[in-house]
Formats: sequence, structure tokens, C-alpha cells
Amino acid sequence: MAIKRDDYCDKGGAMEQSPMQPETIFAALTLLAAALFYLTHNGTGLPRVGGTGPIGYILTALRSLISYEELLNEGWQKFGGKPFVLPTMAEQLIVVGPENLDLVRTSDDSVINQPISTHELFQVAHTMNSKHWTLPYHTTVIRTELTRAMSSFIPEVLDETQLAMAEAFSPKSGEKSVTVPLSNTMVHLSARIINRAMMGTTLCRNEDYLREIIRFAETVVPYGQILRWFPKVFRPRIYLLLSSLFGGKQAPIKTMLPHLKRLLAEREQGVERNPKTICDFLIDHAPSEEIANPELLAMRVLSLNFGSIHLLSMVGTFAIFHLATLTSEVDDIRKEIIDALESEGGYTKSSLSKMRKLVSTLREAARFYPLAFAGLPRFVVEPATLADGTVIPAGYNIAFPLKRIHYDAIVYLNPEKFDCFRFSNLREEDESDAKHQFATVGKDLVLFGLGRHACPGRFFASMELKIVLSHLLLHYEVSLADGAKEVPKPVVLSSNMIPNRSASVVITPRLGQAGQKFRVL
Repeated sequence: MAIKRDDYCDKGGAMEQSPMQPETIFAALTLLAAALFYLTHNGTGLPRVGGTGPIGYILTALRSLISYEELLNEGWQKFGGKPFVLPTMAEQLIVVGPENLDLVRTSDDSVINQPISTHELFQVAHTMNSKHWTLPYHTTVIRTELTRAMSSFIPEVLDETQLAMAEAFSPKSGEKSVTVPLSNTMVHLSARIINRAMMGTTLCRNEDYLREIIRFAETVVPYGQILRWFPKVFRPRIYLLLSSLFGGKQAPIKTMLPHLKRLLAEREQGVERNPKTICDFLIDHAPSEEIANPELLAMRVLSLNFGSIHLLSMVGTFAIFHLATLTSEVDDIRKEIIDALESEGGYTKSSLSKMRKLVSTLREAARFYPLAFAGLPRFVVEPATLADGTVIPAGYNIAFPLKRIHYDAIVYLNPEKFDCFRFSNLREEDESDAKHQFATVGKDLVLFGLGRHACPGRFFASMELKIVLSHLLLHYEVSLADGAKEVPKPVVLSSNMIPNRSASVVITPRLGQAGQKFRVL
């Protein structure tokens, strides 16, 4: 998610001229915003980690930008796992323990509210569109139409995976392998494969569109964080400044609009599209306002891209980094993939469901790398009573320390170790086919959230990940570049954990292997 200034220079190599450099403006306004925030918001009644007084608050908030996990652990140890306040540049976040997860699981949003928290976290009013949250019909489309039609998307996803990997991983003439930066490559592959299902072949192979959609997806989180540092009155102008310097939603919308207008015109003419894309399903259920204003529909497609690209690329990258250091485990996974495909005659929902060791690896990647140190945020609408009787006042966000959930030694044996077959072994021990599947939600692993707001697209995401990883393992050998033996450490950006973007892998085609014969039944 790193944003490079050099990428957005004009042809003369200079940034757009302004009386003051953006960094200077941000630094001054940041300190002012932090001071104002401390003076006006300090009524939780809970202990607070970090320094005391206004200066202590500001220093702790600044520290959260680079030492978020350290502060989280410090507060957890200091207050014995009891609720505490973690000062950030945006808010006084209330950290609560895993024993309160039932509060999230059973929530109806009347006391603790997920949409309000998400809207604030990503600054949806600026980075996306607030109307999507007042009329979230896309969640119904994903939960019903898309899930029912999943089998029809398998050939599309597989076809684009094959084509995209053939282009990305083809060695130059006379060479046997190619070295690629894994994280950036997976982001590009993910965007292309996702948009084959989302928009069809025309846009998913349009490099300008892919570059714009990736830039949008990668800026939402940092923009959301930066905007929250400042009073609301400044946020529209700050977003305009950020998006003019580093890109935002307008470029991909501009590229997408002609395509959407053509789809809407075909719909008016009664043209039946086959196969249908996710966008087609959205159009079928879109309110008249979005049909009349395709820019609103384009923004909804962008918001779906945001979550999908992040999930597919990050979980996939973390899993591949670990698989690149293993041999016997990869052989076992390959054998199971081949057995599954042979038993069903190719790629089907049934064959994908039989790839238990691959699913286990993906689920372990999600457990080992929780993507955020504090997760499952909820905005407290009415005073909320925790499991220990503590009352959280209204007007604050609560969040959970995800490593305390994902690394719980009572639940997971040797939680500090990455174990590819942790969940496939648990499936055998529990004799439960559903409990440890990748898309399963529960209080022990919260990649997809919990309760009524669990990600509706998790089953589709699971299908995509299984196709991408199984095709990669059947057709390519993967190893870390420069003979490295240890998995590259993730990069920490404030409260977020992302794959190392500078680490590369060596990809070698596996010619003549059994996996070559499998297509789609």
C-alpha cells in the first residue's frame, strides 16, 4: 500500500507546484488535530496506554503510527487484559478482549454498530460513496445470486488464471525461470482475475483500467487513516489533494463508464448476456437512481473491487511465500489437488471442496497474518456492557486484538508456528467437514468478520483462491529469490500488516506434469 511520490511526477520530474509542500501541511495540521482531539475527547473512564497529559497523548498517538502492535501489547500486559484506551491520530480506540466476541456475534447494530464504524474507518463519504451503505443491495446480490451462480464462474476464473499466469510467469527465451516481486504480481493477477468475474474480458485485460483499479484499492486504507486525523470540515479538500497527487476513484470510474453505459443500453434492448458477470447481477437489482446515473453503479463496482483485491492478493501472497520454502508439504498438496480433479473430471465445486490441504494452507495464512492488529471494529451507539461488567460509553469505537484470537494457545497448538496442515488435521480429528473450511466464520479465526456482517462474498473468494493456488502449484515450481530460506517478514503500516513488497520469488514452469490436462468439466 506504499505510495511513491516518484510515480506521480510530471514529465519534468517535478510535483505539482504549491506554496507549501503537502508534507509540511500534513505535519502542522496533524499536531493541531491531535491536540484538539485530546482536549475535546477524553471521557471513556477507562485506563489509557502511553504517556499522560496532552503531550503524552500526542506522543503516544504519533507512536501508534510506527509501533501500533507494541502499544497494543503494552496495554494488554499493563491492564491485565481488561479494556483500555489506545490513543491514535484518529481517535481514542477502546481495546476489548476476545471474551467479548459474542457481543459482536449476536449484535443487531442497535448497541454496537458495524456500518458506522466501517464508514468512518475508510472515510467512505470521500473515498467511495455513502449511498452504498444506506442501500447495500450488493450484499444481497452477492449472498444470493452470486452464491447460486458460482459454478458458472469457475470456467471464467480458471481461464483468466491460466492466461494471466502464462503471461506473468513465462521465462524469456533461453531461460528456464522468471523472477518476480510476488506481492505486486499477485495484486495485478488478483485484479485481473477478479474483474474477469466482475466486468468480463474487455476490462479485465485493459492495463490502464487495472492500473487505476489497483491504485484505487491501495489508497482507500491510507486515505481513510489520513482523513481521520483532521476535523471533518477539512476532509473534502484533503481528499481532493490526496487524490490529485496519488490517484483515487475518478480515474477508474472514467474508464469504466463507457462499458457500463453499453451494458445498460444492451439491457434496454433486451440483450441477454451469457455468461453473466457480477456487474450484470448488480444491474439486474440496481435501483432506478443508479440506472439513471451509471457513475453510482461504477462506484459500487469499485467498492467491491477494493475488498476483493485486498483479500485475494494478501492471503494468496502470504500462503505462496510459505509454500516457496517447503517441499514435501507442496508434494502432498499437489497430490491431493490431482486426486480431486481426477475424481471429478476437472474443476468443479465438488473437486474444489476436496482440496483440503490447500484450504488448510490458505486458512493458516489467514490465521498467521491477521492483516490488522486490532480488528472487528464496532461503533458504540448505546452504552455497551462487556462480559466483565465494564460499561463502554457511547460515541467510541471498540476493537479486538486479533493476535490474541488467532494465536490463542488454548485453541491452537504451537500457534507461533506456521503449519500448512493445521486445519486439515483438525478436520480429521473433529470429523467436521464444515468447521475448518476457508470460508467458515467463528470466534477462533475472524478473517471474514463475525455475526450478521460476516463477508457475504467469502465463498466466492474461497473459490477464486483455490483455483489460483491450485493452478499455480500444478503448473509451476516456486522458490524464494536469491536462495533465501526464510519467509519474508510482513510490512507493518500503523495498525495494518501487509506482505513484503520488495521480496521476490523464482517461478519455473513444470512442463509435462499431470496438472496440464485439467480444465473444466
